[in-house]
Amino acid sequence: FSLAIKYEPLPILNSVNFVDDFWYVVCIKLIFLLSVPLFIYRKMGYRLSTLLGFKNENMIKNIFLIFIFFMIGILINTPVLWKILNHSFKVTSLWSILVGILLPFFQAAVPEELFYRVILQTRIEKCYGWFLSITVSSILSTLFHFPSRMLLASGVEGKAGNLPSVILGTLIPVFIIGVIFGFLWNRYRNVLLNMALHYGIDLLPSLAFFMGLKY
Repeated sequence: FSLAIKYEPLPILNSVNFVDDFWYVVCIKLIFLLSVPLFIYRKMGYRLSTLLGFKNENMIKNIFLIFIFFMIGILINTPVLWKILNHSFKVTSLWSILVGILLPFFQAAVPEELFYRVILQTRIEKCYGWFLSITVSSILSTLFHFPSRMLLASGVEGKAGNLPSVILGTLIPVFIIGVIFGFLWNRYRNVLLNMALHYGIDLLPSLAFFMGLKY
């Protein structure tokens, strides 16, 4: 699918980011990283409702924690926020802005956290313990990002064909963030916190790309 994006791209609206391509969003994320694992999970006899279960039943505290983690994710990309605020909104359609806001939640936060943390990490933990579960799930999450960046990246995530830049721009940061997400899931067992942090990190870059900006 990374090759399909490279040679037969199907960009969504006016985004200049390769992860906002039909092949990436629908085929890679929504089908293979979300729908297929959920189908297997259900066929194995598990209820899909268990995927969103969490220990803390205090609703007010949960909402507060979700907001805090979301804002932490936003603050990580503060420089991107300034670029967005300084951009002329007259040349950007409201539809592009809406898609830029919603897409990172449904194509990144939801599928990646459900698969790598709730399904994969939890199963590895039951068999081999928490340390190995966090390590392995973080490594696999990192490797998942490698082909697309090696073939397509041009910016802070590395440069296509340049392995050192992809390692520094994508693999190392994604692994570190994956470990953080892993510890977060291990500690709270509340996937909504993971999704909030993940969404907060990805939101501003996604919005910027749909506004025609690069960072």
